[in-house]
Amino acid sequence: MLDWQMFLSAENFRRAWNKVRANHGCAGVDGETIEAFERNVDQNLATLRRQLQTGTYQPMPLQSLRVAKKPRLQPGEPPKTEWRGLAVPTVRDRIVQQALLNLLHPILEPQFETSSFAYRPGRSYKSAVRQVEQWRQQGYDWVLDADVVKYFDNIQHSRLFAELQERVHDPAVGKLVEQWIGSGVTTASGLILPSKGIPQGSVVSPILANVYFDDFDEAVEDAGFKLVRYADDFVILAKSKSRIEKAQVLVDRLLETMGLELHPDKTRVTNFRQGFHFLGHTFVRSLVIQDQGKGKKRKGNEGVGVQGKESPILTYSDPPLQMTQIQQALQEAIQASKQPIPPPLYVVMGYKVRDEKPIQIESKEWSWHTGMSTLYLVKQGTMLRKDHGRFVIEGGRLAADGEKNEADGRTNPKSKILNPKSKPEQILEIPIQEVGRILVLGRVQLSTSAIEVCLERQIPVIFMSQMGDYKGHLWSSEFCDLPTEATQFGRRTDRHFQQIMARQLLHGKLTNSRHLLLRLNRKRKVNGLAAKIHRIDQHIAALAQTNDLNVMRGHEGSAARLYFTALGQLITNPGFSLTERTRRPPKDPVNSLLSFGYTLLFNNVLSLILAEGLNPYLGNLHRSDRKEMHLAFDLMEEWRSPIVDSLVMTLVNKKILRPTDFTFPNAEGGIYLNDVARKVFLKYFEERISEEIAYPTLQQPVSYRRAIQLQIQQYKRCLQDSNPYQPFIRAT
Repeated sequence: MLDWQMFLSAENFRRAWNKVRANHGCAGVDGETIEAFERNVDQNLATLRRQLQTGTYQPMPLQSLRVAKKPRLQPGEPPKTEWRGLAVPTVRDRIVQQALLNLLHPILEPQFETSSFAYRPGRSYKSAVRQVEQWRQQGYDWVLDADVVKYFDNIQHSRLFAELQERVHDPAVGKLVEQWIGSGVTTASGLILPSKGIPQGSVVSPILANVYFDDFDEAVEDAGFKLVRYADDFVILAKSKSRIEKAQVLVDRLLETMGLELHPDKTRVTNFRQGFHFLGHTFVRSLVIQDQGKGKKRKGNEGVGVQGKESPILTYSDPPLQMTQIQQALQEAIQASKQPIPPPLYVVMGYKVRDEKPIQIESKEWSWHTGMSTLYLVKQGTMLRKDHGRFVIEGGRLAADGEKNEADGRTNPKSKILNPKSKPEQILEIPIQEVGRILVLGRVQLSTSAIEVCLERQIPVIFMSQMGDYKGHLWSSEFCDLPTEATQFGRRTDRHFQQIMARQLLHGKLTNSRHLLLRLNRKRKVNGLAAKIHRIDQHIAALAQTNDLNVMRGHEGSAARLYFTALGQLITNPGFSLTERTRRPPKDPVNSLLSFGYTLLFNNVLSLILAEGLNPYLGNLHRSDRKEMHLAFDLMEEWRSPIVDSLVMTLVNKKILRPTDFTFPNAEGGIYLNDVARKVFLKYFEERISEEIAYPTLQQPVSYRRAIQLQIQQYKRCLQDSNPYQPFIRAT
């Protein structure tokens, strides 16, 4: 039995912390480093002990890493690098595991066989090499050079827990180990819950590996064979070929009962005359030759990197004390499928789902133009109609007194609001004069009278899918500016104008991207980020050296790849990651936020373009034979980083949004905000676009939306008088 009083003692946890700190490991999925934990080490250790005492401790999932290993090469085979997957716990979980290991070692160590050399005090690979040579000197010339297929990945959990219980006689220990092994491993696709295997990288994995092999060691020795085992790498020695062949039969049978098997290509019967390789040494006759470089430790984290794409991972809030039967059944089904868990199912691991609460969307722009408020129609199944001088929303239910709006995302904080839990058939009334534009998301109807008043009063109506994809817009062509549109058509053949405009737009976009990176990295000083920013600077400088639109677009694409990679490095919330830009569909939560934000930005720019009487289809940077809103795409470029990208980073790094705010991947792999979280994003987007900033030609600050309008008006003047367009540059 384990001495739990000793296990939970402050002295034991202090000793465990010193061991973990001395190993200089990396952060886990929660992003907490050794240095960060140490800043408040006494309180952190006390918290861990209290969580274990009260039964509220719950380990986090493991962070996927990979480390280079030296492969076995056949004669004549060229050098190559192979990678071994690691799964690393958080610093806190490593401390708890080490605290348990401090007490498990004295219990388990005397029970292990003398043929086992790995992860044991006073033993090493050198001890194993010496033992092989000693058996040779005693006439054991024949060797089974064995290689187990993916040993750590194929350990059967039920057998492991039974073996551990047999040796420790304490179910609580087994439960704790089961929590660590079953906590899951983060991947780029989601969280994978293992049905078998133990993680290479966990503090307790080495001793568990020896526990699992202990009966094997005993059976081989009892059969009269000489075994030398170092983890899953072992050789068996005998004095004749027939005996070693019997050893191979025994090994096959024993491993089969353990759910393991020998690698058919890497396992062979040999002898010292033919030679063999074991633990970085070559044995030939009486010679033992150490491989070059064997025994030299790597410095730092050289050779270790995140495996593939960075993983979408999570942070616990209040972990459940007891899983429900439904949660247990769902977890078992996911384990059996061997598929990653999509973000919505992080609830299985204790992550909370956002409550559906009313969301109030407010604007601060009333001071400059009362008609610039935006009406977001979000709630599915509602209808917008006109009643005298007001818009009326029907189909929802009125909120109780004091509740806030969840049915529409209107920017007027004084309006009445809708809530599905209150009385039916009530209405929301909004003065038409206070609405500047209407954004319709999904299945929302507009009456004929509402459409007519929008056309008459030049209120643009933008239609989007429920996920935020642009579908079309409502606008009367009666209000177009024919002289300006004629000038736009004339500029379609003016290559010089198009080149200047494209260059200035891209200069603004890339410079603002650069400034956002500098601003976010001001305190963090992320390794390698300065080099990426320098390369972006080179692409910005190269824009001035070319008049070829395709070359400019090439510089934009290269700089964008650098930018989004760098932006991903600046994400501090372990529940999110960004390694590349994916769209149509977005395939991870951060890309989903970027795409939705860009769609909202596009719709705002489009509504302002229409209000200025410009033809939104006639662009300069974006051009194609397809009828698309090329001018809107052009004039939103310089605003992507200041408005959308910075907002997304704020919502992610401040943990305002969480992984459970997103849908399951659809048939195309697309991931989107769910209905509740979409309203949260709309709220913060409206706050951002109405945020006041300094504008170069004005003494007083203006909102982002007003600045966008001023830039569109500047573009309109450029069409007429050919003055160079000056992009908006957000200060660092």
